[in-house]
Amino acid sequence: MSHWFDAFAQVHRFSLVSPTKVLYNSRHTCDGLLVHIRETGQLPAGFSFGRRRDPCQSFFKKFVSFFEPRVDLVAGGAKNASKVNVAVTISTNYPGLPNAPNATGVVKNLYNKTDATTLQALDPETLEPIGIANQLSLHPELKGPCSASHARSDPLTGDMFNYNLTLGKHPQYKIFQVSKATGKTKILATIRDAPGAYIHSFFLTPRYVVLCVWGAYYAMGGLKMLYHKNVIDAIDAWDPNKQTRWYVIDRTDTRRGVVSSHPCPPFFAFHSVNAWEEGDTVVAEVPAYENLDIIKKFYLENLKGDSKAAWAWAEKGRAKLTRWRMDTAVDGSEAEVVFELDKDSSMELPTMNPNFVTLPHRFTYGLLNRVKSTLLDGIVKFDSTTGTSLVWEVHGHTPGECIFVPDPQGTEEDDGVLLSVVLDGFAKKSYLLVLGAKDLVEVARAELDIAVSFGFHGKHVNGERSVEW
Repeated sequence: MSHWFDAFAQVHRFSLVSPTKVLYNSRHTCDGLLVHIRETGQLPAGFSFGRRRDPCQSFFKKFVSFFEPRVDLVAGGAKNASKVNVAVTISTNYPGLPNAPNATGVVKNLYNKTDATTLQALDPETLEPIGIANQLSLHPELKGPCSASHARSDPLTGDMFNYNLTLGKHPQYKIFQVSKATGKTKILATIRDAPGAYIHSFFLTPRYVVLCVWGAYYAMGGLKMLYHKNVIDAIDAWDPNKQTRWYVIDRTDTRRGVVSSHPCPPFFAFHSVNAWEEGDTVVAEVPAYENLDIIKKFYLENLKGDSKAAWAWAEKGRAKLTRWRMDTAVDGSEAEVVFELDKDSSMELPTMNPNFVTLPHRFTYGLLNRVKSTLLDGIVKFDSTTGTSLVWEVHGHTPGECIFVPDPQGTEEDDGVLLSVVLDGFAKKSYLLVLGAKDLVEVARAELDIAVSFGFHGKHVNGERSVEW
C-alpha cells in the first residue's frame, strides 16, 4: 500500500461530555480485510486509489467484477462488514438506509463512505462494522461503481443528494435525491454528454444540484481502470486545452433535469465549499488546482519529511481558493471567476458554518500549505468581504481537518468554534484543539497520550440537526 488514500480504515470518535471531560475511542473498521492479508499475504481483488499490482486476471473477469454491482456484499451484511476498506467521509442518519440495531441516541445510523458506491454501516457507539450497503439498494438505476465521498444534504429538509457514475464507452451520471421524510430515492437527471471523471464532491443550492466535471477524466471511458485496477493510473494525462464544465440540475422538478451547463478554463479540485443563488445566477466556491500533481503528491514517499522527494513535491499541488459565477438563464455561457486567492492564503479541507450551507457565506476556514512542512502547516480563516485572513500556527504542530461547531446562541456567521485534531511533532502526541471561530484563539484542548493517525474527514453531531459535508 503506497498511497495515503489507500490506508487501512480507522474511525476516531471524541465525545465532549463536559467542559473538563472528553472521551476518545477508535477502531479499525476493516479487521476482516487485515485477517485475510495476514493469512494469505495478498490483498483481495478489487480496485483501489493508487495501489499498483500485476494485471494477471483476464480482461473479461476484470470487466465483470468492476462493472457488476456488488450485490453479494449487500446480502452478506454483517458477515462481510469488516472485509471492505471504506474510510473517507462519515454520514449520520443517512436516509433510506437501515438504522443500527437498538440505536437509542441522536445518531440512528452511522455510515463510512468513499468514492465508490459501497457504504459500510458502523455501530454509533463502538464503531464496530455491522453491515454493508450499496447505492443500488437505494434505487435500481444506481448501477455504476463511482460516486462522491461527499454527499450533500439539504440543511432544512435533511434530504441527501449524490451522483452515481456508470463507466464505459458512453459514461452516464445519475443525479439522485434520497428523501429524509420517506426514505425514497428519485433520479433528478441523467448526464450523458460529459466524460467520466474522478469527482470527489459537488455543490448544492436551494433549487439546484451543481456538478462540476473537472479535469480528472478516466481514459477510454474507464476501461483503463479495468487493467490497472486503480484510479490514478486510469486517469488521462492532464490536458490544459480541455475545458472544465459545470452542470446545473433542477432538484425541485425532475422534468427539467439539466437546466444549463457552463464551460470554464480547466482545473481540478477535491472539495467544494458552498454554492448559492443570486437570481438566475449560481455562485460557487472551490479550492482549485492548476493540474493533477496533487493526486500523486499523496504517495507516501512524497510525504515523508526526511526525504528529498517530499520537499520536491511540497510545492506541487497547492490550491487556490476560487469563486465562480454562472448564468443559468443562458445555457452554454461561460462560468466566470469572481476571485482567485493566492496560494499562501488558500486552504484545503475547507469548511464553513453549516448554518450557511446553500446561502451566501463570508468566511471560509481550512488548512494551509505554505511549504513550511511536507503536508499542512496551519489553520486559516478567510474573509471574502475584506479579502483578509487570520492564521493559527504552532511550529512543528500539524493540524487535521477543521470542523465548525456553531454557537447555538450565536447571531453572526463566525459565532462558534473550530475542532481540529493536531499532531505535536515534538512530543509525538496528538490533541483535540478548540479554537474560537472569530479570532482563531485557543479556547481549550484535550491532550492524548498517543499520536492519532492522519485521516481525512469528520463531522460534529449535536442535538437533532446534522448537515452532511
